[in-house]
Amino acid sequence: MSPDDETEDGLQRALDQALSRVLSAPPVPPQLRARVQAALLRAGDQTLAQARARLEREARTQLAELEQGFIRVRRRTLGTLIGAAFATGAVVALLMPYLTARFGPNAPVVLAAGGAVLGLAIAAGSWLKRADLVDLIRG
Repeated sequence: MSPDDETEDGLQRALDQALSRVLSAPPVPPQLRARVQAALLRAGDQTLAQARARLEREARTQLAELEQGFIRVRRRTLGTLIGAAFATGAVVALLMPYLTARFGPNAPVVLAAGGAVLGLAIAAGSWLKRADLVDLIRG
């Protein structure tokens, strides 16, 4: 054993002693033993095949719930996209006379550029929120 190993072992023992003085074990919840014994009795009543069938049934139920949630999210997203497309069409129909008067034949280009900038701003906002970069920028 090298002197470095002995020093490390001594440091580990000193750390263990200091931690055991500072930290105490958490209290045992009331009637823990009775609850553990009841759970063991319930588990002992089932055979391996019964437990496996129950777990497979639970897994199928959870998978069905997950698929239903996924379908719900897809439908909601589709509805949001259709609604946003109609709203955008209405806004464009209302703004087009103003843009044509202001920018002339370049109005469609200005409208497309504005839409692209708006889309990039929305995407960047979503990305920053998801990546938690807002905290880095603020701070």
